[in-house]
Amino acid sequence: MSPKSIVPSEVGLWMIHGNLQTPKVWQPITTQLHQAVSPELNLSIFLEDLWASPGESLKEWAALFCQRVHPHAFKSRILLGYSLGGRLAFHALLHQPELWQGAIIISADSGLTSECDRRNCLKKDNVWSIQLLHDNWDNLIQEWNSLPVFCGRQPSYSALEKDYSRLKISKAFQNFSKGHQFNLLSNLQNLNIPVLYISGVEDEKYCQIGQKLAHHCPSITHRIILNSGHRVPWENRNNFISIITHFIEQVLNPKIQTEQ
Repeated sequence: MSPKSIVPSEVGLWMIHGNLQTPKVWQPITTQLHQAVSPELNLSIFLEDLWASPGESLKEWAALFCQRVHPHAFKSRILLGYSLGGRLAFHALLHQPELWQGAIIISADSGLTSECDRRNCLKKDNVWSIQLLHDNWDNLIQEWNSLPVFCGRQPSYSALEKDYSRLKISKAFQNFSKGHQFNLLSNLQNLNIPVLYISGVEDEKYCQIGQKLAHHCPSITHRIILNSGHRVPWENRNNFISIITHFIEQVLNPKIQTEQ
């Protein structure tokens, strides 16, 4: 056995998927990321499974998640979350900022600004929650992929009923709804952790969110990726890998130039 193989990892990266996804969606991305990141960083990647994670609310999930991450002894820990996973990542960063050296947030909402918007969102998510328990699965997936947020793009991965627990997804739509989430902008303004917010150029709503966060939060930078909508990592994988690799290496070695 070579000495390299017994050196403990320097960097831990936790990746959190979105709604109606499983950790398997990350596999092509993690394979490419391992090839792109400098071997000297000795990167370890953890794929969080939201459907197996405890937590009855956004805040409770974040607290329990940080408890599970804390015992892992790494020189640096970096958090990455997409969509729902990004909203959960925001809460984890705010719950225990000293645990993390950096974060990558993709196409995630920092919170609705009005109580009326939150009530309407909760109402819609409650409808989804009920449908997910009873309706035809293929019809539900088709309806989900037709939502305007996905910019008319179909996913590059499948969502098979056998890979999910309908009950757990139904509960997630209720427990993690944006209707229960307060606007986090003022809290995020106080973060000292470098955060990269990524959105796809076709996803106007989340481009605006990224621009707003970057304008008001000193530690947040925003990158827009071409030829992609909401599902950026799977729609322009090469550019996504390039950008997050540079960010990870820059977080761990601030002397690296921030411009690519």
